[in-house]
Amino acid sequence: MTEEQLDCFLVSNGLHAESNGALLAPEGEKMGTVALVDDGTFLALVCEEGYRQGEDEVRAWWPEFRAAWMIVTPDGETEIGDTLGPDEVVCDVCNAEVTIRPVPVVNGYARCARCFGDLGLPFPGHIEPYDPAEALEAGG
Repeated sequence: MTEEQLDCFLVSNGLHAESNGALLAPEGEKMGTVALVDDGTFLALVCEEGYRQGEDEVRAWWPEFRAAWMIVTPDGETEIGDTLGPDEVVCDVCNAEVTIRPVPVVNGYARCARCFGDLGLPFPGHIEPYDPAEALEAGG
C-alpha cells in the first residue's frame, strides 16, 4: 500500500506503527508488523485472531482497502466495484455502520457491536474491542 493508504489504514483502525516496524493496537498490544518494501510501498502484516465454537467461525478483522463487490459473469468476465477504505464497514445483519475495531466477523459476515453481542459469543482474540470515534471524543 502507499504511504497515504497506510496512514488511512492506521487511523481508521486506531493503530500505531512504531519506528521498529511493530504495529500496535490502541492499548499497546502488538498485533502486526509494517515494513517498507523495495519499491517504496508499505506492507502491513496483521494478526487477525479467531476461534471456532460449534458451527460458528469467529475472527477479529482489521479492515483494509478492498473492492466493494466482485461478480463473475456467466461468460467468465469479472466485474469489480469501487474501492472501500478501512473506515467503510457496514454490518451485514442490520446495515449499521461498524465503528468498533477490530471488527467481529462471524461465518464471514461483519457484525456491529449490537448484532455481535446478540450472539452471546466471546470477542475473538486478546485485543478488546474499542470504538475509535468514542476514543476521539474522549480525547485519546
